[in-house]
Amino acid sequence: MCELMENLMRDIQDESIAQGRSQMATDMALDMLRDKKPIEEIVKYSRLSHEQVQKLAQQL
Repeated sequence: MCELMENLMRDIQDESIAQGRSQMATDMALDMLRDKKPIEEIVKYSRLSHEQVQKLAQQL
């Protein structure tokens, strides 16, 4: 049972880290969009897809 709990906690931690990174990329892209940076530059540095960046741009 202890190994099962350790695996569950590790999975939860990994998922939390991934969500944090995703939020950081989104925040960076939004900041760059507000600064009128070119979409290709935003894609390069945020590592979001072109489609994701365009969706964010439509929200502003």
